[in-house]
Amino acid sequence: MAPAPATRPAADETLPPNVALATFDSLWSIVRRTYVDTAFVSSRWMSVRDSLRPRATTISTRRELDDLLSETLHRIPDSHFYIIPAGVASADTTDKPADGRGTTGLSVRVIGENAVAWRVEPGSPASAAGIRPGQTIRKVGEKDARAELRRVQAMPPEARSRGMSEVLHALNGGLSPAAGDTVTVQVAAGRSVSTRRLVAVPAKGTISQYGNLPPIAGIVRSSRMPAPGGNGCVGMVGFNVWLPALVAELERAMDSVRSCKGVIVDLRGNPGGVGAMVMGFGGYFVDSVQSLGTMRMRQLSLNFVINPRHARDDGTSAAPFTGPVAILVDPMTASTSEIFATGMQRIGRARVFGERSAGAALPALMDRLPSGDVFVHAVADFTDPEGKRIEGTGVVPDEVVPLSAEVLAEGRDGALEAAMAWIATQR
Repeated sequence: MAPAPATRPAADETLPPNVALATFDSLWSIVRRTYVDTAFVSSRWMSVRDSLRPRATTISTRRELDDLLSETLHRIPDSHFYIIPAGVASADTTDKPADGRGTTGLSVRVIGENAVAWRVEPGSPASAAGIRPGQTIRKVGEKDARAELRRVQAMPPEARSRGMSEVLHALNGGLSPAAGDTVTVQVAAGRSVSTRRLVAVPAKGTISQYGNLPPIAGIVRSSRMPAPGGNGCVGMVGFNVWLPALVAELERAMDSVRSCKGVIVDLRGNPGGVGAMVMGFGGYFVDSVQSLGTMRMRQLSLNFVINPRHARDDGTSAAPFTGPVAILVDPMTASTSEIFATGMQRIGRARVFGERSAGAALPALMDRLPSGDVFVHAVADFTDPEGKRIEGTGVVPDEVVPLSAEVLAEGRDGALEAAMAWIATQR
């Protein structure tokens, strides 16, 4: 039995004296010491302290502190600056095999002005409730999908990709509450609108903990699909997060598709994880030393070099895969996934299909604040092999494949089909 899920502090919780001020000062100082954009720190960040610090001296409740921290971080133009609330972030990483998270089996994406059901896992609560791919999702809990999407469209163009990613992560996060909890989902089919009550079941996957993050269920999927024209197979490897606990599963997945004509790496919905893992995983696909880009911190730079993998972790020999490689991305593809996809695209080793990614690709660290919250903050910038920044731009697919409600309703995957068709044309 999984332990009870961690919970957020109550919004009306009274804070001990001076905690809010100490928390604000700690967060502000961390950014001043570590943020790679020193021009921002020496100018605008100083004025943020001067304008907002007086409020911290008057705060007495959790809600007020949450509002202040949110406003403070919104002054920073880059991604990877956010708060994991106390109680959600784990102070003790021992004896926590799971966090009680569940799943309804429903994933949503955006088509035009609507959120739609993208994936509905067979046998899941969403499937049992009659939700089908392609249907319009009006609400998840109290979140009005259309209202959230209108807010994104009102953003400046350069901020929309990241805004869309944040909205999708919030909607999909609402569909993965604690196991046993109920989520209401409003579904539209034509002119008919109905509300479905979905009771989350325990999430499957390899549970692991990294730093101060809550435990995460990592999932690796692999399959061998008949190649178009009947000439061999096309392998597919997909995973939902870059965490070291999945390394052995990724190796087995690559072994299972190594003999196929081509390999598709599905990074749709993958928000990132441990950046250094791209170097090891990239080695499965190259026969010479390559660079996926450069991470630049204040005092040093790190070249993300990938070396050909000629052996498995147990020492047995295994040649790198040299056939065609396709990568699938979407607006929920972010961070480490963007670093890998862009790097492989730039060195000419992969062709990218799908929709533009989030444009949130900054390496980050975590620090615990006096309030008990964990502060995730970017400490570096990242540029691709051509020296171009990924942050704010994201991965631009070689072949853009917009989602279609009609295609989804037919049980098809447009981006996957486009990637398979391309692989069929390659020698």
